[in-house]
Amino acid sequence: MSRLSRRGLSLALMSLLAAPAGLALAPSPVQAQPAYPAQPIRLIVPFAAGTSDTLARLVGQEMSKALGQPIVVENRPGAGGNIGSEACARATPDGYTFCLGTISSHAINPGIYPKMPYDVQKDFAPVTQLASQPNALAVSNDNPARTLPELIAQLKAKPGAASYATSGVGTSIHRPARSSPSSPARRSTTSPIAAAAR
Repeated sequence: MSRLSRRGLSLALMSLLAAPAGLALAPSPVQAQPAYPAQPIRLIVPFAAGTSDTLARLVGQEMSKALGQPIVVENRPGAGGNIGSEACARATPDGYTFCLGTISSHAINPGIYPKMPYDVQKDFAPVTQLASQPNALAVSNDNPARTLPELIAQLKAKPGAASYATSGVGTSIHRPARSSPSSPARRSTTSPIAAAAR
């Protein structure tokens, strides 16, 4: 080993040995923080009672047990999830407010609303995917249609005579139903469900 590299090695070792001693003597500007979470956590659901609400309450119950703090589920429905999502985006960024975002509130809405009250990319940080759910098409037992082709034929025969329910304009139920040219919903009236938060 050359003299220069031995000297460099000696200085590096001395620095490593001296650093912990210097750190121990230096005053610390950091104060001890209470363990997280130190208060209840708010979980905003941007929809009324339904699948998202049920999921939030089930997950909230288990999170509460694991974290030792209550998880308060707050329903803030409206505008296809925009109202609740905006409330979350505007909350104090202290780690005590979460949003149960959906494909509607965080993927579809930015494409259909000309002016969003929040920026999905800047205002939110994804944590995890909690679930995925299929959408289903069902008719009343009184309806003679038992297959999709039968339903389409029925709707073609009487355009505008039928209606279908959705969780709101622009939601994951409404958009696919209206966007497909062969969709039976294009020949029927949309009826968004008016639901109150629990």
